[in-house]
Amino acid sequence: MQLMPEERTVGKLSDVSLKKALRTLRDAGLVVIEDVFDRSWVTEFRAAYDEQLERYLESKGGIDAFTGKTFGQNHIGMHLPMVVPFSDPQVIANPIAVQVMAAALGDDLRCSFYHSNTAYPGSKYQHVHRDTGPVFRTEFQVPTPVTHVVLNIPLCDFTLENGSTEVWPGSHLIVDTDPTDGSADELEARVEHLASTRTNIPAGSIVVRDLRMWHRGMPNNSQEVRTMLAIVYQRGWAAPPKPLEIPRATWKAWPEEAREIFRGNTIVESLATENAAVPA
Repeated sequence: MQLMPEERTVGKLSDVSLKKALRTLRDAGLVVIEDVFDRSWVTEFRAAYDEQLERYLESKGGIDAFTGKTFGQNHIGMHLPMVVPFSDPQVIANPIAVQVMAAALGDDLRCSFYHSNTAYPGSKYQHVHRDTGPVFRTEFQVPTPVTHVVLNIPLCDFTLENGSTEVWPGSHLIVDTDPTDGSADELEARVEHLASTRTNIPAGSIVVRDLRMWHRGMPNNSQEVRTMLAIVYQRGWAAPPKPLEIPRATWKAWPEEAREIFRGNTIVESLATENAAVPA
């Protein structure tokens, strides 16, 4: 979907656009909205992110230390600290994204997972996977409404060459009849008979994806690092993962809308060294 100039100005989708976004999310399992962020903003945010990532890799012994331990060769997952610029309400409580997610999850949605995925040149295929399975697993033989979504914010253009994510539209509606049907090997075999697409999208876009959707990271055959944010939101009643640590200064600076979404997390006076802010 293309964000209209007037929607971008007011930070709100029209009723027609919201209906289209919600329908697409429910039918396909994800919706893409372009032009949510300025290119200049993406460039500045990406620079801060790259500094944080460099410090993180140094603290872990370099990229080779991750081989076989994360998302596959040259794929790095990193949690982000809740400090400026990563705690910017335009990121963690973006009004366009929240409007769509609230329509899908309910107004009491919450967040307690803030992550990022980076594919360096030379990265390989990930296994086909889903980030969560059907909420009732094999007990309920029809798909339920969405309970969790991930907000992806690409910090560069996503292309075939640099490893844009491969997704299987409609796969979020598949309910397994056997628990083993969700294994990596089983999914690899099943997708051979299903149509997929690639998320080739420009920087400045957002992607709201049902966590049940089957997907995988693809090889980065370019010479540039491909990276995106991955922030998970869920219905208010859903059990959250491990709480985030949010500095009190960040909490005080946030508008009430952001505090409501991040309620239930842990407020701390300062962060551990590994999660500290990038030096000014």
